[in-house]
Formats: sequence, structure tokens, C-alpha cells
Amino acid sequence: MRITSCPDGGAPRARAPWTVDDAPALRNRPGFTLVEVVVATLILTSALLAMAGFTVRYQQSDSTARRFGRAQELASARLETVRNAMPYASMDTMARTESNVPGYPGFTRVTQVVRTGGGVADTVDFRTVTVRVSTAGGLQSVAKSSTVAAF
Repeated sequence: MRITSCPDGGAPRARAPWTVDDAPALRNRPGFTLVEVVVATLILTSALLAMAGFTVRYQQSDSTARRFGRAQELASARLETVRNAMPYASMDTMARTESNVPGYPGFTRVTQVVRTGGGVADTVDFRTVTVRVSTAGGLQSVAKSSTVAAF
């Protein structure tokens, strides 16, 4: 506290650490006002919430891409297994539906083999192999096909 004398010549009295006369000096002090701090906090909070939303969407997209990639791998592997079947006539026995693919829970794999021609009078003989892999609930589906000629 500062001690000042009274304007009427009376005894000195204690004065508050700052008065209205000191207001311009207080305005020139370095630092942030409460309003500036609140506005900065709101901006930072909104930016962090936007980043959180982005992170959630990224994780969902990443999960979807992983499932799609696994489905592609499962379809390709099964297609190669059927195409490499020996003898050629045994391909028809490989058509099946696998509800639970071993090592890949939640995936369903359907293998179809359709023969075209192959009769005594036919000039063509080939099989079309289609493998369709879907995720749980059928939300995503991958299909791959290949034509295998008699050899």
C-alpha cells in the first residue's frame, strides 16, 4: 500500500494498491485479458474436437480397408486352389460354401464352378470359377472369377 496525503491537508491515509488514476498504466501491462484467454480456449477446443472426429473416421476407414484386403486375399487363395486342381474333372467337387473360413472369423466364402460345353458334340469345354467372399452381415463383398479350359 502506498501512503498519500489528503488533499484537505489532513493526516496521511493508506491508499489501495491501484486506483482509477492508475488504470492507463494497468492497460499497458503485458499479458492476456480474460476475454482473449476464453477465445483462445474455445478455438483450441474446437480444433481438438475436429481432430478427434477425424481420428474416428480414419480408424473406421482403416478397419474397412483391412477387411476388404483380407477378403481379396481369401478370394485369390481359393481361386488359385480351384484352378490348380488335378484332374480337371475334380473342379466340380470344389464348389462349396464356407461359413467360417479357418483363421478368418466373420468371413463367408462361396465357390461356384460352372461348366460350359464338354459334351461329346461340343467344340468347347471350360469351367468358370467364381469365388465370392463377404464379411459379417454382408456389408462388404469381393468376387473374383477365372475361366479354366480343359487341358
